Amino acid sequence: MFFVKNISLHKQLSSLNLAGCCFSTNSCRAVANYMIYHTSILRDLNLAYCKISNQGSRYIVNALNRNNSIRYFNFSHNELHSSKFEFAIKMGAILTRHPNLMHVDLSSTGLNREEVLFVGLAITMSKTMLSLHLSQNTLPYYDRIFLRTLIAAKVQYKTDGHASKSIKNNKEYTQVLHLANKNNYSIKCRDYIAQYNSLDLEREGLDFDIRELMDEIGEE
Repeated sequence: MFFVKNISLHKQLSSLNLAGCCFSTNSCRAVANYMIYHTSILRDLNLAYCKISNQGSRYIVNALNRNNSIRYFNFSHNELHSSKFEFAIKMGAILTRHPNLMHVDLSSTGLNREEVLFVGLAITMSKTMLSLHLSQNTLPYYDRIFLRTLIAAKVQYKTDGHASKSIKNNKEYTQVLHLANKNNYSIKCRDYIAQYNSLDLEREGLDFDIRELMDEIGEE
């Protein structure tokens, strides 16, 4: 159990590891406030395995959107899936514009294929990101190869027997070429993120629909 009172006792912490704590909605709000009001101090934040979902995730992601100092953010094994793609959109936007964020772990956060592709494509627009972990989310084998090829990414941690650093054979090359020719996701994602970033960063909801882009990414 994580108690809200504890966080107020350490206002100068640059690293905060709360992994494994069971968070209530109020606990998430307390951490979010800490992220916002200590934006020049906090560098590393680990919230893995905290059973955070829905409104709790919203507090944390919105706070990360307003934080300028965090370099390492671990939100693995919490919930980020949304029927309106809310968290994927916000995380994609954060990755493109955050001035210091370098390492992000979103493993096992319930993201579906479209959300994983969107977040993955957004990293190509970041000037600071070095690593992004998206394992144990929904992404078919050839889509993984396609995404890694598109963003020139390398696999550091092999999570299954299919992981590889590059295209291995002609069949994989053909599949990746097919996906690449089907739709230019990278340009569409870049245009969408540019529009999103031009809006008010503190807004609570989405002002326009991403369904069309997500549907295109989701087509087989």
